[in-house]
Amino acid sequence: MNYILVQFIGAIGYTLLALSYFKKEKKQILFMQIFAYIMFTIHYYLLSGFTGAICNLVGLVALITIYLFDKYKFKNKKIMAMIFIILIILINVQTFQNIYSIFPMIASVIVIISFITDNEAAIREIGVISAVCWLIYAIVYGSHTGIVFEVVTLFGVLAAVIKNSKNKEKMIKK
Repeated sequence: MNYILVQFIGAIGYTLLALSYFKKEKKQILFMQIFAYIMFTIHYYLLSGFTGAICNLVGLVALITIYLFDKYKFKNKKIMAMIFIILIILINVQTFQNIYSIFPMIASVIVIISFITDNEAAIREIGVISAVCWLIYAIVYGSHTGIVFEVVTLFGVLAAVIKNSKNKEKMIKK
């Protein structure tokens, strides 16, 4: 597959992810991240990072499920999240390529954990840990856009955390 096209697909995903953290509502964050995960799955598959592709695919299904649970006010969101976490761990064991395969698993598990909460600040903070895990994986698998955008995402998430904490302080003062 064309190197530039593969990197461009990754760039679309990373841009969507970074922008999602600036959304105010959980629904908006989830919605943008669903599209980001589609791009990540394709990107890492084309780079032969199969563990990363599969973790992104399972993460995509988990995000859609959690989004629907929130939208339709379904119960047992935590049980569904635990099923996805177990699935990610089992798939990671089956697709284990090397020691670096652990990083997409960690990132995927913590992102799912973050979305069973209604705390938007927690979602953003977990985004920092996820960005670090994916940065390591991007370096190993030659995702040059991944490297650039994980660094950008890391700073973007940190900026969003700071911005939202300042907005919260202003609201408390009022």
